[in-house]
Amino acid sequence: MSTSLPGPAPSATEPKQVSFAVRAPNWLGDAVLAIPAVKALTGESRRGRVVVLASASSAQVFSRIPGTLTFNIKTPGSGLAGSARSLIDGSAVLRRLAPVMVFSLTRSLSSAVLCFLGRVPRRVGFRRAAGAWLYTDRVNEPGSSKEHLVDTYCRLVESVGLAVETRTPSIQPSAEDRTNGEDVLRRQGLSQGGFICLFPGARYGPSKRWESSRFALLGDTAAAKFGLDVVILGGREDRQSCEAVAEGMTKTNVNLCGTLDFSALVGTLGLSAAVVANDSGGMHLGAALGVPVVGLFFSTDPEWTGPLSRNSAVIYKRAECSPCFKRDCRRGSVCTRTITVEDVTTELERVLGSGS
Repeated sequence: MSTSLPGPAPSATEPKQVSFAVRAPNWLGDAVLAIPAVKALTGESRRGRVVVLASASSAQVFSRIPGTLTFNIKTPGSGLAGSARSLIDGSAVLRRLAPVMVFSLTRSLSSAVLCFLGRVPRRVGFRRAAGAWLYTDRVNEPGSSKEHLVDTYCRLVESVGLAVETRTPSIQPSAEDRTNGEDVLRRQGLSQGGFICLFPGARYGPSKRWESSRFALLGDTAAAKFGLDVVILGGREDRQSCEAVAEGMTKTNVNLCGTLDFSALVGTLGLSAAVVANDSGGMHLGAALGVPVVGLFFSTDPEWTGPLSRNSAVIYKRAECSPCFKRDCRRGSVCTRTITVEDVTTELERVLGSGS
């Protein structure tokens, strides 16, 4: 069973020794894609749990992996003072629990410093990461930008001779998650498998977001064509996009943007018929839960961060300038208009069939 802790305070559930520690990615989507690497470590740990140092959102992902001891050491938007606090808290955790090896899945200087200050004997990170000289083991990045991020994370684990059993990220909802999801459905008058979830936001930036008007038309089409209710989801930062979709739809919809905690979100997604999302944390979370997913890609490349579940699909119509990986577009977001509602409806129908 996993233990998720909000900070570095000692806990009676902590093992006296741990074999491995991980400095996890901060973004929710990247955290989901790191699941196979972390699961490989839990399978190899013989002396205790795997310690995971993470941000608030990604900590929730890893706390659902059996064999992990998860600490939230980073608060989003906390600035320089928050970064300093992350270093202090994270390194204190490492010194207290004394893992023999730590893997840094981020390329930031702060992560390298954290691992060093934690006095971990063996520190594994990427060769071209900031502060790479602080790692004892430096692993080459992929020679091609086409390597999936899951494989890149697994490189670190495999570099020390450990095996990765599966490269498909998966999350098993807890009993609490399922109960919370059922509560959401009951309050909103929804039925299990009778609704789709739309994620019109993408925290990274506007260049990853499909137009709200098209999401709204898709919602109306799904309601009419498939007889499904429409639930609109996202974080607090996505409220503007979600409200635009809700207001643009002619059919009744349920806008839950920014209202669900992580457990309720997991439970609700797990009971849905399908997810349609931009390349975002919501897309990866839905795929890891085994829900049929249609992912929309514009400024990013699905070969790098596409969903890997069996019943998922991606739509990517490469524009001349894509993938640019930029947050904002100076060319009028040409790529976000390449995908039509008909394109998404066709793929949605296909994944709904694969999930039945």
